[in-house]
Amino acid sequence: MVTFGCLIQNLVASNCTLRVDSIQVETNFTLDMYLGRWYEIKWFSDMYFPPDQLYHDYSQVLSRRQGGNITATSHIRDPVNTQGCALFYSTIILTDIPGKMLMNRLNQGKLADYWVVKTDYSNYAVVYECKEQNPDNTCKTTMSWVLSRHRKLSDTLMAEVGHVIDSLCLNEAQFYTTTQTLDCSTSTDWRNVQD
Repeated sequence: MVTFGCLIQNLVASNCTLRVDSIQVETNFTLDMYLGRWYEIKWFSDMYFPPDQLYHDYSQVLSRRQGGNITATSHIRDPVNTQGCALFYSTIILTDIPGKMLMNRLNQGKLADYWVVKTDYSNYAVVYECKEQNPDNTCKTTMSWVLSRHRKLSDTLMAEVGHVIDSLCLNEAQFYTTTQTLDCSTSTDWRNVQD
């Protein structure tokens, strides 16, 4: 059954146009407060993923390198490969604008936006990525993440997150939910991709 709220949210998201250059990031973003472990709560992609192939227990540890950029160490449990957890490394590159960074996912050389749109540092963060822009400066290929310092977010914090998602012209009902049960142990890694 579709609720009235979902219908309104779908209508707002479908009538919303967002120029990438108009996206605001966290005011006075402080990188050192943002570093550490984040659990993925929800995520959005323009691509479809079958429910039985969605990663579980996804978390990411952000740590600063000596050169200033950030190593993002991702831990995931892959339901397709049941041999344990996977460990991946990516690089987040700092720019001149605090909060607007670039992600080199799996260190494969292809950069995409990694923008911290909103965070309170101790509970949640909303991150936006535009992989490719249209000629009118709207985003052609969008991803977004709701992250938390804990495996769950309270209803109050999810309501705040919902407003941020709306401001990005995204529909929260179209976000995938990440199952968070227990931490992945790095001792059982079946794949290790490092820079």
